[in-house]
Amino acid sequence: MPVLQRLPGVRLAVIAEADAAQRAEAAARAGNATVVADYREALSGGGLDAVVVCLPPNLHSPAATAAFAAGCHVYLEKPLAPTLSEARPVLGAWTNSGRVGMIGFNFRFHPQIEVIRARVRAGAIGRVLAVRTCFSILPHDMPEWKRSRLGGGGVLLDLASHHVDLIRFMLGSEVVRVSAAIQSLGGEGDHAALQLELASGVSVQTFASLGSVEEHRLEVFGSAGKLVMDRTELLEPAFEPASLHGARVRRITKAMLALDPRRLLRSPGAEPSFGRALSAFVRAANGAGFDGPDLLDGARSLAVIEAAERSVQSGRVETPDAVTAA
Repeated sequence: MPVLQRLPGVRLAVIAEADAAQRAEAAARAGNATVVADYREALSGGGLDAVVVCLPPNLHSPAATAAFAAGCHVYLEKPLAPTLSEARPVLGAWTNSGRVGMIGFNFRFHPQIEVIRARVRAGAIGRVLAVRTCFSILPHDMPEWKRSRLGGGGVLLDLASHHVDLIRFMLGSEVVRVSAAIQSLGGEGDHAALQLELASGVSVQTFASLGSVEEHRLEVFGSAGKLVMDRTELLEPAFEPASLHGARVRRITKAMLALDPRRLLRSPGAEPSFGRALSAFVRAANGAGFDGPDLLDGARSLAVIEAAERSVQSGRVETPDAVTAA
C-alpha cells in the first residue's frame, strides 16, 4: 500500500481487508480511501480502473476473476492459485476481459536481474551451461495459511516459484523435466531442493527454505564465465571470467567491496523490485506497452511446481503440464 501511494498517477480508492485488526491499521494509513471487509463489496461499487490482489493464494483465483468481470486491470500476487485446476477460471476471465493481467513476479524487475538477463542474451558468458540458485529466509512466525498446502502455503509456491519464473525469463527456455525433494519442519513443505532441466539443455539446481539463513542468490554458469545476482551481498551483479586471471580479480574485488559504505548502510528490508513492478503495472493499465509477466507466466511456473510435487510423490523425474491462456 505505501508503494502504491507513492506512485504518480495512482489514487488509492478502496481497500478490502477481512481481518479486523489489519483493517483498522489499513484505515489509519489509507488517506481518503474507503476501507471495507470484503473484496466483493469493494468491486460492487464500480468506478475502479485497476486492482492489486494480495490475498492468501486460495482466494487469488476467485478475487481476480471477479475483478476482471468488473472490468478492472489486475495485478495478482503469485502464486496464480494453489493448483492449475483452480487457476483455469481466472485464466479464462483474463483472456475474455481484454484487460492487463499481471502476476506478481516482482524479481524480474530487480536491477541485478535486468543486467544479468541482458548480458546473458548478449553472450557475455558464452554458452549457458547451468544455473544454481538459493532463496532462503530466516525462521519466523507464519500465518496458518502459509503452513498449509491447501491454503497455498509451502516454500515451493512461496519462494521457489519466483526462481522458476526467473530461469524462464532470463534464459528464454521452458522447464521440461523436474525432480524434487521436500522436508516439512515448521510447516507443510517448508524446505525444498529442485533439479530442473530446460528445453535448451541447461541444468538448474535450486534450494528454497522458509526457515534457514537469509540468502537470495542466483548464479549463471557459462562457457566463458559466470554471472551472479545476490540481493543481500551485492549492489550490482558480479562477473567472473572463466580464466585464472578472472579468479584472482574476483577475490580482490570481493575483499574491496566488503567495505563499500553503501552496503554497510543499506536497509536489509529495502527491495526496489516491488515499486518497479507496480510502476510497470500502472503504466500498462494507463495504456502503455506491457511486456509481462502475465498470468500465463504464472500458470507456467505453477505447472513446474506441481511437477515438483508429483516428483516427491513418485520418486521419479516428472514433466510439467502444458498450459494455455484459454
